[in-house]
Amino acid sequence: MYRHNVKEAIGTLRLGAPMSEGSLCILPLESATKAKARYVLLDQAISRGTLTITEVSEAGSVPYLQAVNKGPWPVLIFDGEEVVGAKQNRIANATILVGVGKTVLPVSCVEQGRWSHRTHAFGSGTYASHPSLRLAKERQVRERSMTEARRREADARSAGPQAEVQSVRAQRFMADQGKVWDEVERTSRILGSDSPTMAMADAYETGKRDLDNILRAFESSLPGEAVATLVFVGGEFVCLDVLQPAKRFAHLYPKLLRGYGLEALLQGGATPQDFDPESSALRLFAEIAGARVEEQPAADLGYDLRLETKRVSGSALVWQDELIQLSVFPQVAV
Repeated sequence: MYRHNVKEAIGTLRLGAPMSEGSLCILPLESATKAKARYVLLDQAISRGTLTITEVSEAGSVPYLQAVNKGPWPVLIFDGEEVVGAKQNRIANATILVGVGKTVLPVSCVEQGRWSHRTHAFGSGTYASHPSLRLAKERQVRERSMTEARRREADARSAGPQAEVQSVRAQRFMADQGKVWDEVERTSRILGSDSPTMAMADAYETGKRDLDNILRAFESSLPGEAVATLVFVGGEFVCLDVLQPAKRFAHLYPKLLRGYGLEALLQGGATPQDFDPESSALRLFAEIAGARVEEQPAADLGYDLRLETKRVSGSALVWQDELIQLSVFPQVAV
């Protein structure tokens, strides 16, 4: 039903001027169409007091949190975005559009050494996870969620459709917690972070000086109508992130940029002199447009789309017939 949205969204993207510093190259993208979706972002909703995120109970549960949205608008939590506080810091396992009311959020822990209340409610972190960390959880989220979605579809054909409770649906979006912790540990080791709780946020703080030096070249260079960034490190494709409308992408961009900068710190290297980001972008767009796409109800509002080819994999969120988010990564071997 919504599979065509990915191809249509890719077809509307227009290349901007590449921005480069060291091994990091970011290609901003604008869209020929204007999205109409109305929602607010995580840090906006928390700062306004319209969204509260807590542990699901006093005992807590590592892979799940509870959100209470007092409205009036849905709240978008971007894939890999961090919340800090409560019993331990977490990141979102997928892009989640939180409707008004109570919602269970599927998350992964990025602070292995703490399980005690620091605060009652979570605050918004300052970054969206670097692409390697998001990729570390993407495969299992895709495989687990789509396997369950196919099973339910088969059941519906034989026994008729049945309503699914949101908290049950959220369970499909569980990641491989061990792989997430492995990536946090690898990042901390490379950056020399000596965090008492193995917190990803501490790794960012350790690398802050080098990260700031990288990011100065990118912070004020994003075109006002950009809805996406195509990211390369050392001339290699790292990720594509799309968020519509443009004003929401501009607000999220500083968080995404910190993740991109950290990826460049971790990978190092240099960009080959013959690297052509525009040609690489066009080849990637053709790859994505030809991807196999499967769909399922999202963790809360909208539909979650999972795409895959031999070279790339990713996810998208469609709401009210509009693709509002798309993230694509290079395919990795099992």
